[in-house]
Amino acid sequence: MTISGVIKKWLLNRLSMGNYHVNSVDIETSLVHYAKEYWDVMSTPSTWSRGWRDFRRLQEYKDIDIVSISEQKTKKRYKTWLIETG
Repeated sequence: MTISGVIKKWLLNRLSMGNYHVNSVDIETSLVHYAKEYWDVMSTPSTWSRGWRDFRRLQEYKDIDIVSISEQKTKKRYKTWLIETG
């Protein structure tokens, strides 16, 4: 399974639980564990962060009923994105 493929599955799993926000901490912890546990894909947290940036930049989410992924302004030290579905 590709990095992009795992990110799609992870996002769909989060959306099915009503979680429409992703932050950079989730990418470097939750996604890493999800990939290893469910798909036996092991990569470093920075690899997943790069994959997330590419996923957003290339809009690879369009085929899974996500309309947009937009960065939200917060006072936190990490970035947060809102996932908008169609």
